[in-house]
Amino acid sequence: MREVDEALSRAYAQRTEASVTPHSPARRSPPARPSRIFMPQAPAGAALEWPEVVGVLEQTWGDRFRQMADRILQARERLGVRVLLFTSCHRAEGRTTLVLTLARTLARRPLRTVIVDADLSGPMLARSLGLRTTVGLDDVIEDGRDVEDALIEAPGENLWVLPMRAAVSHPKEFLASAGWACAMAKLRRDFDLVLVDGSPLFTGLSAAVMHRSVDAAVLVHSRDATGQRSILRAREVLEAGGVPLLGLAETFA
Repeated sequence: MREVDEALSRAYAQRTEASVTPHSPARRSPPARPSRIFMPQAPAGAALEWPEVVGVLEQTWGDRFRQMADRILQARERLGVRVLLFTSCHRAEGRTTLVLTLARTLARRPLRTVIVDADLSGPMLARSLGLRTTVGLDDVIEDGRDVEDALIEAPGENLWVLPMRAAVSHPKEFLASAGWACAMAKLRRDFDLVLVDGSPLFTGLSAAVMHRSVDAAVLVHSRDATGQRSILRAREVLEAGGVPLLGLAETFA
């Protein structure tokens, strides 16, 4: 998705010129409409505040994201891809922004999509959406809380978010635990598509520990931050870990 590069560049430029301040969490009550699948115990202020850059990307390159959504749904039907990992070589390559924009696009389809924050060393999903979570994926895995307690439903959309409250001190043990396997199995069962916003590959976390939880991966990269050698190395890491590479997504960062 080379076109995403230009869109992100414009979006960040507009945000800088406007001196936009970070979103503050909304102080609205959770939506009254219950989920058809879950009835999550959403914390106060759980209404999602989408980053401005997501709206700019939708407006400018919405057709490209729709094409990407189509390809992912084709992979779901033809290859059985239900749990899709989004990773990158390094940080600050636009991975979370791309996942959020794609999720908004998929949420307009007649299927249930959930975004999972699995960036274990630097979770950003809750902050990006202006959420102050009281229960996160880390509580589910480490303290035995129910997945339903941590899920947050996007009002009026076929979209849920499973945020993480804090970074994990032992990522490999976290992913290898029975709690992680159980949580991912529940998400696979109850949702049509699971988008996993994962950690960068070159942070010491091997892709091998994820291979039983995800069906395929999309490698998100910025041409300014990641060269071809790093991309080739990332492909090797994913393949060695048993994670098929579904495709590449180029962004601006």
